[in-house]
Amino acid sequence: MVDEVDSYSDAKKTIAKMIFEACKKAGFSASAEEVQASIEDAKPGFGDVACTIAFSIAKGEKKNPKEVAEKIAGGIEAGGMISEVKVLGPYINFYLGNAFASEVLAEIGKKKDDYGRGKKKKLKVMIEFPSVNPNKPWHVGHLRNALLGDSVARVLEFSGLHVERIDYIDDLGMQVATSLWSYLNVNGKIEGKADQWIGKEYVEASKKSEEAKVGEEIKRTVKELEEGQGEIAKKGRVLCEKCVKAQYETAYALGIYHDALVWESDIVRNKLLEKAVGKMLESGKVVKESEGENKGCVVAKLEDDEEFKNLQNPDKVLLRSNGTATYTAKDIAFHMWKFGLVESPFKYEKFDKQPNGKELYSTSGKGKPMRFGKADVVVNLIGVEQKYPQKVLNVVLRSMGFVKQAENHIHLSYEHAGLPDAKFSGREGTWLGYSADDVIAEAEKRAYEEIRERFKDMGEEEKRGVARMVGLGAVRFSFIRTTPEKKLIFKWEEALNFEGDSAPYVQYSHARASRILEKAGEVGKASYGLLVEKEELELAKLLSKFPLIAEKSAKEYRPHYIAEYALEVATHFSRFYNVAPVLKAEGELRDARLGLVNATKIVLKNSLALIGVEAPERM
Repeated sequence: MVDEVDSYSDAKKTIAKMIFEACKKAGFSASAEEVQASIEDAKPGFGDVACTIAFSIAKGEKKNPKEVAEKIAGGIEAGGMISEVKVLGPYINFYLGNAFASEVLAEIGKKKDDYGRGKKKKLKVMIEFPSVNPNKPWHVGHLRNALLGDSVARVLEFSGLHVERIDYIDDLGMQVATSLWSYLNVNGKIEGKADQWIGKEYVEASKKSEEAKVGEEIKRTVKELEEGQGEIAKKGRVLCEKCVKAQYETAYALGIYHDALVWESDIVRNKLLEKAVGKMLESGKVVKESEGENKGCVVAKLEDDEEFKNLQNPDKVLLRSNGTATYTAKDIAFHMWKFGLVESPFKYEKFDKQPNGKELYSTSGKGKPMRFGKADVVVNLIGVEQKYPQKVLNVVLRSMGFVKQAENHIHLSYEHAGLPDAKFSGREGTWLGYSADDVIAEAEKRAYEEIRERFKDMGEEEKRGVARMVGLGAVRFSFIRTTPEKKLIFKWEEALNFEGDSAPYVQYSHARASRILEKAGEVGKASYGLLVEKEELELAKLLSKFPLIAEKSAKEYRPHYIAEYALEVATHFSRFYNVAPVLKAEGELRDARLGLVNATKIVLKNSLALIGVEAPERM
């Protein structure tokens, strides 16, 4: 996704051209494309860039790969960015030297915050997260969805894509009806933060719902919410909006923002499902059965699909014979709207002014049409347990002829998250004491205790400010660093470890770089040719890889690559700092090292920003 050539990509292309010319000189047949595909990062300790073309040439020529590699390398002369060329078995390894490091540091100093950023593209990506029911606060489990979704959105935006963040609010169904019943019949006075209060009331109401009379009243409430006409429905929407606004107080504390809320009640009342089903029937792959066990049902015929044709019953019921929709039908309809395959029925009005200065819009019975939807790519943050329903969605879209949309529907699944020995259930109230708000408060408290002990020269206000940055950064970093496929157990001792693989460690490296530059005062023009220490060159070469790490993270929807990279940069910066004095160096060497410090600071800040972690100037 990175269109503008960066120094490291440029070096790889230069090496590919050299290899191609050397192959021709040696009498070997290899296309430019084959050579380019054979260029890769070298293994640690064996240079910077490696070429494996000798493997394929040797196979075709029936020769020894090592001899082929040596013959190719014999036609390459080191110089310019390349300081040395070595052959190790069938691998041709290239070492990037001081000239390359100089180019990288100049590029970073010039681009600053834009270093690694991709060019603007016309592609629009819609990403949906965290979609928490509006009758409880976010708990630790929801945090994983929210933080992962926000980081993926940041990375995609940095790559140059237009990103639209939406949040689906299911304000119908049993959970909301139970909370509403309690609000109307038991306790109608909200005290404190609305989502916390509603969540606690829901726990108590769930117990009462087991009584026959209460259970029947809640069922009637469900029906009135779905019909959406009377006072009950209006009060339900008001209660849910209060809960969502409270949930967004949590989101804003974590630096999470959205563009639009899409409410289930508005989907129903604006007849999106009916419009989508009409479009489905036009495809011929969705039919209304007139006989058999599915008589009267609207069914997706999937017997021609490779993934479903061997099943005993490959068809998927979308509408039951009584007209009620299955979960699959609703999901398909919603995604047809996301891709612009069905005319949008929604109107929008302003819901909230967010701390980042942007308006948060919401679907509404009033308001005006807006340009949400019509995405080229759709990314859904949904737990791993939803893998099969998401696959069904793709298959149905493909069967209807929407092949491109099926390919561009990304289910970013993730495993559950929790605290040691803690499980979460909204109904049973096991989240109590473990809500996202509780985690945020505890993070700030623990970070403050560390800051107070470590940095006694700070004023109280600064300590509180840094503690907030460090505490929230520790939470975000810990959640993002774990790959989505792995279960996450959040541990305070790991998240807030100032010496370990954590956000505070990376943040401290940024603050150290800031402090060095602050003490240095005015810096002269850097002559990077003076940087010859191993640690200096290794750090510069690592900084050169940031654009490609950001690109890979965007392509694969994996922000944990950024977290791991930031840790690596912080570690290399520490090694450099320990062997190469900066402020005590003299003249042009001092300026060159300060330039390297500045480049490191820029890359650390850019990396942390992609995963929503603030970079303190002082710690």
